[in-house]
Amino acid sequence: MHQLIIIGGGPAGISASIYAQRKRMDFLLITKEVGGQVLKAGEIENYLGYALVDGIAFVEKMLDQMRRLGVEPIVDEVVEVKREEEGFRVKTASGKEFYTNTVLFCTGAEHRRLGVPGEREYTGRGVSYCYTCDAPFFKDAKVVVVGGGNSGFEAADQLTNYAKEIYLVEISDQFRADEVLKEKVLSNPKVKTLLRHRVLEIRGDGKEVRSVVLEDLRENKIFELEVEGVFVEVGLKPNSELAKSLGVLTTQRDEIIIDCNNRTSERGVYAAGDCTNIFAKQIITAAGEGAKALLSIYHDLTYGVSSWI
Repeated sequence: MHQLIIIGGGPAGISASIYAQRKRMDFLLITKEVGGQVLKAGEIENYLGYALVDGIAFVEKMLDQMRRLGVEPIVDEVVEVKREEEGFRVKTASGKEFYTNTVLFCTGAEHRRLGVPGEREYTGRGVSYCYTCDAPFFKDAKVVVVGGGNSGFEAADQLTNYAKEIYLVEISDQFRADEVLKEKVLSNPKVKTLLRHRVLEIRGDGKEVRSVVLEDLRENKIFELEVEGVFVEVGLKPNSELAKSLGVLTTQRDEIIIDCNNRTSERGVYAAGDCTNIFAKQIITAAGEGAKALLSIYHDLTYGVSSWI
C-alpha cells in the first residue's frame, strides 16, 4: 500500500512528485504522457527564471530535475480508480493494479472542440489543436484561428512565421489575450480579425480542408471563407472523469472542486492544476498547486485531518 499515487504528469504532477520525493514519501507518479499540455506550448515567456523557453525544452528541464532526485514516472494510462475498505485501487490500461492511501489528480485538461460539421472528419487533415506541432505544414497558406484568448493569439503569432493570411475569429466583441500579446499579433499585416463571428461548418474536398462557413453575428450574415487550415483554440475541458467516478463534486464546467488545501469533496482524494476550479490556468500556477497539494497530503497523512470539506 503506497501513501500516495499521483495521476498525471504535467507541471502539477511533476511538481508534486518532486516535493513527495523530498519528503521521502512512498508514492507513484502514473501518467500517459510526461509534460501534458506544455509539450504543445510554443514559446514560454512568463515562467520565473526563464526569459524564453519552448515547451519541449521546458519539459526536458522538468524531467531532468525529477531524475536527479530519483523520480521515475510510470508511463501508462490510469483507466479506473476505486475506493476500497482501506484506501484506493488504481488500475492502468496495461492491466496493472496499485493500492494507495490517497490519490492526487493532476489530470489536466484537453482542448475543447467546436462541435461543428466537418470538424471531426478533417481533424489531422487541416483541423488542428496543436499549433506548435502543425504550424510548419501551412507555409504560404490561408488559415483560421478560432479563439481570442492567449492560446488563440499564441497560435496566430506562431503562424505568422508560415502562413500568408491568418483570420482570427472570436465570437465575442473583444479579444481576451494579454495586452502585450495583442499588440504583437494585431500589428502584423498577415493577421485579419473577425470579432463577433462564429464557425458554423468546416468544409473540404474529402481529403483536406478547403473552407469554413462563418456567421457574422453583427450583420446576421452567413458566408464562406476559403482556407486550408483551422486551428481551434477555444479553451480546455478538464479531465475529471476518473475523479467524478469517485463521487467528487465538480463545477458546471466539470472542474474538480477543491478547497484551499487541494482537498476534494471525497476524503483521501486531492486535485491540482488545470483539472480543478482554480481561477488561473497557467503553467506556473499548476506547478504551485501541485506543490501545495503535496504539502497538504503530507500534513494530513502525518498529523491527521480534523475536518474535510
